[in-house]
Amino acid sequence: MALHVRHPPALAAAPPRAGAWTFSLLFFLESVARATLVTVLPLTAFALFGSKEAVSLAYTAVSFVALAFTFAIPALVRLLSRRWAYTVGAALLGLYAALLALDAPPALVLAMFCRTAGAAVLNVTLNLYILDNIGRRELTRSEPLRLAVATLAWGLAPYLGVRLMQGAGLWAPAALSIAASVALVALFWTRRLAEGGPIAATLPGAGRSPPPVRHPLAAARRFAAQPRLRLAWAIAFARSAFWTTFFVYVPILLVEGGLGATAGGLAVAAGNLMLLNNLFARGWADRFGLRRVLGAALVAAGALALAAGIASLRLPAVAGVAMVGGAFFAALLDGLGPVPFLRAVRVHERAEMSAVYRTYLDASELLPPLAYFWLFQLGGYFAAFAGLAALLVVTGVLTLRHLPRGM
Repeated sequence: MALHVRHPPALAAAPPRAGAWTFSLLFFLESVARATLVTVLPLTAFALFGSKEAVSLAYTAVSFVALAFTFAIPALVRLLSRRWAYTVGAALLGLYAALLALDAPPALVLAMFCRTAGAAVLNVTLNLYILDNIGRRELTRSEPLRLAVATLAWGLAPYLGVRLMQGAGLWAPAALSIAASVALVALFWTRRLAEGGPIAATLPGAGRSPPPVRHPLAAARRFAAQPRLRLAWAIAFARSAFWTTFFVYVPILLVEGGLGATAGGLAVAAGNLMLLNNLFARGWADRFGLRRVLGAALVAAGALALAAGIASLRLPAVAGVAMVGGAFFAALLDGLGPVPFLRAVRVHERAEMSAVYRTYLDASELLPPLAYFWLFQLGGYFAAFAGLAALLVVTGVLTLRHLPRGM
């Protein structure tokens, strides 16, 4: 009969699954938006606030607010849908750049929040898309590939951002960052990623409703009750604490040491070029085991952070080189570090657990700067870098002892 028309299957089919390259390109554009300003932000804050201690307090205050916001992300995703939440995250990165260009203390503090909140939303939603589209055993390939592709952005954009700031003012790197955010949204909507998974209206299987949304504190308790998730969070926090220290305090150290803003941009760019080692990360993980690679990388990064602290007493340039060396191992953690979480999280808990896991970023921008505010007064850069070294080494030892061999 005329009303019983069977449409071609292609018209009713869901969007095809995205592969590793799709997520790599999305992360590349996000990285351009963030990396262009990664050195510009702390140098601008240092110029406006006048001291590294004041910069530490500003990062700490913003991170307190951002941490509370992170727990609201699952509700935001359910309210807006995953794709619109991702779009909001990209828009927040663009707003961050625009506010930074105003070069005023109140606008700078708001810009810092937009930066952290935008990155949080993008991180959680992108993790959900990855979990829906990439198999568990393919994660050791897709995650290093995503980081390796982003190396071009993180390796060149920090230096380019500083040069643009010096040559044309804050508006120039801000404009580049905004353009990257717009391109990110355009690519994302072009790829038409499916809304499946725990954010969908129903779970796989007829008539089943999605699980109830946990209160943020209940989700945190559920996360903390799972040893594998706790260890995955500790690994991510230690790695991110290294990068927070590297991005914020290495440029300030070099400026205070008389080497200039350009040296800071070059150091950050050189450290980010270490992300290229993710091209070999899967082979190392297959050969030596994920547990050994992650544990050894944490311990090695800690040793080099301590060396940087010792060198900072008289040779700031050598301290910068040591931190760039530590970035080699931190970059390895960037590629393989998320794998313990992505393999351990249960399917029906992905949204809530991803939001809790994501707090490692907020905590790494809250706790190290807060600690450094006091450590700077006790022993300058040496005390701060020694504290970072202790965190990395302890986490490395815990990883070697407790990360399951089969992960």
